[in-house]
Amino acid sequence: MPVPPDLLPFQQNLALKRFFANRGLDLDAVMEFTPFKLDLENRRLQSLANFVTEYERCGSREVMEVINGGFVFPPVFPSLSPEDDWYRFELWLQGEATRKPLADMLPDQLPFRKSEDIGDDEIEAELARLLQALEEAHIGIALNDDLPIRLLYAYLQETLGETFEMSQGGWVLDGCSAYCPGCIQRPWCEIGQLGCWLEDEEAGKIYFTNELAPYVSASPQSLALLQKAQEEEDARLASIKNEASGGFPDIGPLPDEDDLAEQN
Repeated sequence: MPVPPDLLPFQQNLALKRFFANRGLDLDAVMEFTPFKLDLENRRLQSLANFVTEYERCGSREVMEVINGGFVFPPVFPSLSPEDDWYRFELWLQGEATRKPLADMLPDQLPFRKSEDIGDDEIEAELARLLQALEEAHIGIALNDDLPIRLLYAYLQETLGETFEMSQGGWVLDGCSAYCPGCIQRPWCEIGQLGCWLEDEEAGKIYFTNELAPYVSASPQSLALLQKAQEEEDARLASIKNEASGGFPDIGPLPDEDDLAEQN
């Protein structure tokens, strides 16, 4: 009995997932699912299945690149770089983790204590030890140089519990999430002083997280300064947009990533 057309994508989806399950491959490690756009998900799964099949046939990246006449890149998510994508793809095929807590990437040594458990006479040495361990794990640090030592240590120690994609080149921690009210670097960050957020308006002054209380306090005048800076920044961006438009008509919103993927 033929499968009804509206059920065919579901059947294809199950068949593709069985392809990976039969090989003991965990799709969660390398796939971005789109259950509400099943055709797009099926294309992604099929592309990955084709790549796995070709890799199994060739036996190695080097042979696969020779046979295919050049560079080929595994369709894994998230895509970091060609080298890192290959690195994670081959880890995945071997049943190894493609992402780990940052702490598991550090060389074996004594665990790092919480900031509040370290005395003032020890904090500098503990920070140096932590920075050395991160450097050995190829984790770069690009936080603001004016950050107090204990605050920097606390941020890095807490970050050890976060999960990162495996990368041959390592990672750089800059502490910036683009959400200024929640950032511990805001008092020392020029960009953090340019925008006026809802949290600032509600607080009636520049908003700082609780972690910053021992180091800084906000004055009531800070809100007016933020509002003025926001107005100037909005005007600057409007001017740039006006110049960039060059008199051409507005083409409307750009397609999102999924739309572009469907077109390809």
